[in-house]
Amino acid sequence: MSYLESFRQSVVGWVHENARGNPHEMTRHSDFIASRLIVALAPLAIAPVWLALRGAPQPWEVVVFVCAAMPMLSVVILSRTGDFVLAQAFSAAGLIAIAVALACGFGGISAVPLVWLALAPVEAVFALNRRLVAATTIVALVALAGIAFATREGLFPRDGGVGLLASAFLVAPAILHVGLAALGGLRQFEMRARREKVGAARFATLASAMGDLVLRHDRAGHVLYASSESESLFGLPPREFMGRGLFERILVQDRPTFLKTIAEAVDGQETARCALRLRTTSMASARGDFDEPVFVWVEMRARRLADRGADLLERDGACVMAVLRDVSQQKLREEQLDAARLEAERAIAWKDRFIANVSHELRTPLNAIIGFSEILGNEELAPADPARRMEYADIVHASGEHLLSVVNSILDISKIEAGRFDILTEPFDVAALIDGCCDMMSLKARQAGIALVRSCPDAVGELVADKRACKQILINLLSNALKFTPSGGRVQISAALQGHSIALEVSDTGVGIEAMDLRRLGDVFFQAGGAHNRRFEGTGLGLSVVRGLVGLHGGSISIESGQGEGTRVCVLLPRDGAPQTASVGAAAPIETIARIGRGRRENLVHPEPQVKKIA
Repeated sequence: MSYLESFRQSVVGWVHENARGNPHEMTRHSDFIASRLIVALAPLAIAPVWLALRGAPQPWEVVVFVCAAMPMLSVVILSRTGDFVLAQAFSAAGLIAIAVALACGFGGISAVPLVWLALAPVEAVFALNRRLVAATTIVALVALAGIAFATREGLFPRDGGVGLLASAFLVAPAILHVGLAALGGLRQFEMRARREKVGAARFATLASAMGDLVLRHDRAGHVLYASSESESLFGLPPREFMGRGLFERILVQDRPTFLKTIAEAVDGQETARCALRLRTTSMASARGDFDEPVFVWVEMRARRLADRGADLLERDGACVMAVLRDVSQQKLREEQLDAARLEAERAIAWKDRFIANVSHELRTPLNAIIGFSEILGNEELAPADPARRMEYADIVHASGEHLLSVVNSILDISKIEAGRFDILTEPFDVAALIDGCCDMMSLKARQAGIALVRSCPDAVGELVADKRACKQILINLLSNALKFTPSGGRVQISAALQGHSIALEVSDTGVGIEAMDLRRLGDVFFQAGGAHNRRFEGTGLGLSVVRGLVGLHGGSISIESGQGEGTRVCVLLPRDGAPQTASVGAAAPIETIARIGRGRRENLVHPEPQVKKIA
């Protein structure tokens, strides 16, 4: 083992145990100990030559040699306490003491004392402590002022008897001290640069392995660094996120959330999280006159820099590290799950309503069928009057017809939704269809005291469609109009040409429909104002069947109504048959117009057609 290696091992043994776990601190402490040991041993090496040249030492020379040994004291302090700042302070104080002692020997202010006095602030710099540097500078200036004052007042001897060669010996340790300190500082700088380079490489590798966009922010949220994953994640180079680039790409509504997250990360110790919409690219609009921005959902996790990493990263103003992850697919799945949950809840609610409505609809005719059939089947209970027996039989027959219509409606809506309702188109006369439907409903209209008016110009002519389906459309519309029109009211059915279509219109002077219920007309099992104790009977399937049949023909429906304002339903069917684009099982679109009173009307946006299966 060489002397240098042996000296290095000895120096390492002097390092305090608190500094041995950190390579940078280990090097810093060992360099300080080695350089101060050499500086402290230098006076011992010079002493024989000095005594040979000068003879017996003067008092100030003894003080100089004692102060020159103070670095040894700083080595002991550092080795025992591990306090680098305290050891550096003792070392700087020794340099100031040497300068004052040399001023006494040189007769006041001269080059040699000033060299040692100027070394004190340089010595304090390597402690990397601003307070120590400031304090050392102030003490050195005070010492300089004291030396100048003492020189002016003649307190120092005019001639200390120091020759030129002796002066050179006194300056040599100062040069050695500066050289060793510079080498130690350079080594620390190289180690710090190497560590930062290794840390940057590890950071880049970690960011690449994560697959997320890693950002550094200042306190205002400006981006100071963006990783290269921005290209693969969002198709944007890192420069697009620098400065205010990220902030300007965040949706305006989400910008307060972004700033709040940065503020929480700066002020807190926990990781702050938020979800943002980030503009990545743009696409041409449907009209082609502007570019529509494309936003993606991102999750942002931000955290304040730890104390140990802050000294490496805060030099450029960074105080928050953030990670951005594309969660668009996750958001889409969450929205789909929420939609599915709402769909299931709505389906359950509709099923419950359907069971309540159907049970209410079936209970009355079933009770009538069971009751009157028991009366007619029992000779003791059967009325002797033939007319009364015929009346009971008619009630049983009407109740059976009502039950059959309910079952047929359920079967029809099931077939329509499943796409199994066969449309057989044929040409037929519209006026004859309207007359036939009115004849079927005329008895019910007379019994209710409602005027049933028909109107069909000869110019309407024929319609190519499924005659049975069109008849069912009109019967359901007329039945609804008669049911919701009080006695003395009026129901009108008419037909008219509208371009290449025929408009079949049924209007009444009935109770009308509230605006809040207009939005949901045509949904399966929905009844306006429906409740278990509702005033009007029905399953809520009539208009649903109409909507499905009109949709199979490629037509549309418009409904205009208001509370107490009556209702007008217009069905628009293609005159030459259903178009090829008509989707099987697709419900027809419904345009609803609310009558607000005094002739005022308001168009309402009807929800998308909702297809529900009967559970």
